[in-house]
Amino acid sequence: MSKEKEDLRIIRTRKLLSNTLLDLMQEESIEKISVIDLCNTAMINRATFYAHFEDKYHLLNFALEELKDTLYESFTRDNKFSDPNETLRALLTMGADFVFDNKNHITKLLKFNRGDKVLETIRDSIANSVKYQLGKYKATYDFAIPATVIATFIAGGMINTTLLVLDNPGRYTYDEFVKMISALTFSDLFTPKQV
Repeated sequence: MSKEKEDLRIIRTRKLLSNTLLDLMQEESIEKISVIDLCNTAMINRATFYAHFEDKYHLLNFALEELKDTLYESFTRDNKFSDPNETLRALLTMGADFVFDNKNHITKLLKFNRGDKVLETIRDSIANSVKYQLGKYKATYDFAIPATVIATFIAGGMINTTLLVLDNPGRYTYDEFVKMISALTFSDLFTPKQV
């Protein structure tokens, strides 16, 4: 068997286990899910599971890293914006799109799994994405506060407003939510550099 085929099998098995865990986490907390449950649902044997992961928490870290990479990729696409204020508003709107497009899945996942690890991983991914996007303006704008602080603030706000939307189904429509986001202004944070 070639190395490439072996690598594809490893990738597929890890992806299968990752998806299975996230699916099971929509029904109950990670603490109540056993490795046997994972193996039975994924239709693999325990030896295969342990060939890839030490335990279910190792698998959770892997699954969250994959989610983090997906979020990071969606937020860091090369969009052309004219200034950092427009970029932040666009990122917030993209976040709203993600939440409203995946509302049922996210709601089920977080219903039983609001632990620090899940939210921290998502928050870190958002903060890194915001920081990356703001980094594009370092040469042309002065920042009133460090990009890391702005990124952390935005990420925390996105996480908490997502939880607000999920905890209050039907209270906010997508259009209302985007309108509120669009009203946010960050213009005091950025000033064009004098050439």
